[in-house]
Amino acid sequence: MEKIKILLITAPYGNGHLAVANSLIEEFKKHLEVEYILYDLYTEDYPATTAFIKKFYLKTYRKGLQQQTYRFFYYGSDKLLDLKIAKPYVKFGFKKLVKKIEEIKPDLILNTFPVYCTYSLNEANINIPVYTVITDYFANSNWISKAARIHYLANQSVKTQLMLRDVNEKQHATTGIPIKPIFYEEYTDEQIRELKKKFRIDENNKVILLVAGAHGVVPNVNKIVKYFTDEENIELIVICGKNKRLFNKLNRKFYRPKNLHIYEFVNNMQEFMRVSDIMITKPGGITMTEAANIGIPVVLYRPVYGQELENAVFFSSKRAAMIALQEDELVYKTLTILNDEELLSDMKRNIKNLAIKNSASLIVNNLLEDYQKFKEEIYENK
Repeated sequence: MEKIKILLITAPYGNGHLAVANSLIEEFKKHLEVEYILYDLYTEDYPATTAFIKKFYLKTYRKGLQQQTYRFFYYGSDKLLDLKIAKPYVKFGFKKLVKKIEEIKPDLILNTFPVYCTYSLNEANINIPVYTVITDYFANSNWISKAARIHYLANQSVKTQLMLRDVNEKQHATTGIPIKPIFYEEYTDEQIRELKKKFRIDENNKVILLVAGAHGVVPNVNKIVKYFTDEENIELIVICGKNKRLFNKLNRKFYRPKNLHIYEFVNNMQEFMRVSDIMITKPGGITMTEAANIGIPVVLYRPVYGQELENAVFFSSKRAAMIALQEDELVYKTLTILNDEELLSDMKRNIKNLAIKNSASLIVNNLLEDYQKFKEEIYENK
């Protein structure tokens, strides 16, 4: 059997791109005709630059120069990519990528990060198709190119940005964002009751899930926890991730009241989402896709400029989430939703309606089918 060799390109900026790549890998494993190579171009070939950019990106969660600079590059990309002075940015990584392609000789490239130099391979006389999985609910011009064979979209709404860059209908498919299959499963009421027993949650209480983040990207957690733990008939789950300092600080400060459950990094996030009525978090593309498939409404706290803000605006416009910019607003909106059964039910239904199941399977099947078309086109043009 002739193998199809796929160069799967990812990046270390946030956990989402690698998570999408890993979901696609699990799907590739089901196809005997597929061979894949996972390639983090930036970490492998530009480690110092990558470390600097990662540090810079984390600082965008704080108000200041870094946030405004990121805002400029994110929203200014439409014009920036068309300027001659942007050539070093557009071609960044090009020589290393060409060398990698010459080394492993892939049949096609699949991006899970906007590696723009992949769209210039014809300049090196490399004629292999490039596919891109857009990992948010908005796409700035870094993601988009008429040189891409197909863009895989989180939602139909992303199509608008592609049309603005003159990408035609054949060059995109709405597949959703790949996540772990466990988020696609449907749980019965009995299964959810069993999970609540496991986590020692009173069935009669409303449950708030606060995902604080490993890098302190949800600020003022102490104040937020204090607000909610003072409420009756409310239980609060706080996931601190790899932020051990926050975990220890919360345990010292609150002495574990009965309605507070504090965890460090967890591998069963979907279980915590299933037992909760509402989630407070940052609007990453993967997180929002997981929430949609579980059907849990979200309050999005202080989304920063760029993909976070655009994800937040999209889900808010669908009445599936609310945005809060201050602690008191966050508490007010969260409690308003929980105390209004009709609103809570509507938001659960609205976010569930945004889910697309089995996205990795949809992408891989489309990819393999289109690659056969590509080969036929090459043969016919000989």
